[in-house]
Amino acid sequence: MSIQLKEIVVFAICFVGISVKAQKIWTLKGCLDTALINNITINQGYLNSQIARINLIQSKAAQLPNLYLNDSHSLNSGFSLDPYTNQYTSQNISSNNLSVISSLNLYNGHVLLYTIKQNKILYEAGLLDIDKLKVDVTLNVLAAYMQVLMDYEAIGVTKEQVNASALQVEQTQKLLQFGKIAELSLLQIQTQLASDKLLQINAENQLQLDKLTLLQLMEMPANSSFEIQQLTTFSYIPFFTAMPNEINRAALGFMPQIKSASLRVDAANANTKIAKCLGVPSLVLSGGLKTGYSSLRSNYTTDSFTQLKTIGYLKGDVSQPVTAIIPIVTTSKQFQSLTNQLKNNFGEFLTLTLSVPIFNRYLARNCISIAKINVQSAELNEQQVKNDLRKTVEIVYASQISAGKKLIAINEQLDLEERTYLDMEKKYAFGAVGATDFLIEKNNLNKASLAFIQAKYDYALKTKMVDFYLGKPLNY
Repeated sequence: MSIQLKEIVVFAICFVGISVKAQKIWTLKGCLDTALINNITINQGYLNSQIARINLIQSKAAQLPNLYLNDSHSLNSGFSLDPYTNQYTSQNISSNNLSVISSLNLYNGHVLLYTIKQNKILYEAGLLDIDKLKVDVTLNVLAAYMQVLMDYEAIGVTKEQVNASALQVEQTQKLLQFGKIAELSLLQIQTQLASDKLLQINAENQLQLDKLTLLQLMEMPANSSFEIQQLTTFSYIPFFTAMPNEINRAALGFMPQIKSASLRVDAANANTKIAKCLGVPSLVLSGGLKTGYSSLRSNYTTDSFTQLKTIGYLKGDVSQPVTAIIPIVTTSKQFQSLTNQLKNNFGEFLTLTLSVPIFNRYLARNCISIAKINVQSAELNEQQVKNDLRKTVEIVYASQISAGKKLIAINEQLDLEERTYLDMEKKYAFGAVGATDFLIEKNNLNKASLAFIQAKYDYALKTKMVDFYLGKPLNY
């Protein structure tokens, strides 16, 4: 081997070692955290909660006075009324109105307070709905994680079966050489080896599919190097510490859908109070500043003086004029500047408006009726949520009991099958029993081993679900 080739081999070995060392081993907590962060529905729930929070902020801001700046410009031609001289004219008029207006609701039956309360409740309920989504994702990831753990152990059992069958093929070949058994027995053992290899391949394929399911729940792309932390110790002795009513009582205290349903009843009651305010008088205070200008607005200046003028002739004789001092008045027109008009036209106003609903076409009555129906609907929904939780707890508890009983039975069966197989294996090694009887017992042991693994993890999953509804953390 050349020096260059040796360097390449050493580099490859080091690279593989580094890659294996850097490979992440996923724990249940890591899988749960990733799934909760990446879940699209949960993230959409967060966006909806932001909208609810903005609605709450806006309802609080509705208690403040508003402030508007209004500006309008008009061009009139033909016969029209000058808005500032209040005179009709046929000239073209250019006018502008500028105002700053503010209003404040002094009283409207506490609509704003009830609206704030309702929006606050809906915001809190929305956050609890997100927690409910997290619960669903958590339970799904837990089930998928346990399935992968079961697949790992099932593969280990199938590998042991393949190794045992391969060893039996070697022993059978030796027995055939010494003429103690027929060639048919060797073919049967070899067939069993092939079946065990197929069983191992199926278990490995199932592991890849279940890993893919777990990755998809985590919203991650398929990854052949994905590995989870396998258990070194696992207690499978069934024990039952809580009854359904105890589990349900504990779950009622912290499950988010229960609190969310209760809050939505409160929100419906707040909406009823809002509807009742539709028949209550409202009082609004408004005020503002205004000014403007007109293109025809002018200033007129008047001057007066006296002048000696001939007013006639004595007896018509032009040589005898009659004179008098006559007063003369002159008027000059000057257009007002924009600055002066804005100053001279400045004004203030303050308005107090009382609105008393006398007949609003049964709007208030119908809204109150609908609001009361919505309260009843929310109360029924709350009861339905409680019933659903109770049913789920009952099913989980019954499943745990059934899985525990099944695990105990299969464990006893496996113990008997192992002892029977060991006895049968010894007899087969000495040629005391045929290959057919031996293989029947071996298959029985294989089935019992796989059934035990499935029952063990099924019971573990059901126990974890019971722990979850009891409020215990999901850790391995």
